[in-house]
Amino acid sequence: MVTDIIAQAFVDFIRRVCECENLWKAHAKDLELAKVGDEVTKAISEGVEGEYGPVTVKVRKKLLGRREVRVWLYGNEIDVDALLAEISKARSRAAWLLNDCSENALLETLYKYEDRYLIEVAQRNLDKVKNICAGELPRIEFGEAPAHVVEGVVKGVRIYLSGHGTSA
Repeated sequence: MVTDIIAQAFVDFIRRVCECENLWKAHAKDLELAKVGDEVTKAISEGVEGEYGPVTVKVRKKLLGRREVRVWLYGNEIDVDALLAEISKARSRAAWLLNDCSENALLETLYKYEDRYLIEVAQRNLDKVKNICAGELPRIEFGEAPAHVVEGVVKGVRIYLSGHGTSA
């Protein structure tokens, strides 16, 4: 009975980890843009040319000391205001991902089970759990975890993999 509860808890944990892994991949461009957002904004406001990750900034001098700033995002020319809006959206998505898919947020899914050994096993093996998303059978380190946690986690991994086209 306890083993089944631990197994289901670990299946839910794996699902959440895999959901976040997919979100990281789906929003990789947003993360890349958010990372260079401050540099790009500064370059635009100061009229400094350069390449900043996916963004290229070009400046053309005009009459009477004025300048025209042109920008490209992933090789496509885009209006400066549109780029700044994209940077703002990218920052929001990045902040959301960093919050909802942080290690602490992932481990929170296990807190309701109040089993410190289960949480420790999940924390110690988080990178290995991410490999389960790709259908790999991990070599989980259990440390001092009691038998019910070991059996439950192993069962949870098998349940997850069997439901995703891989047998364990």
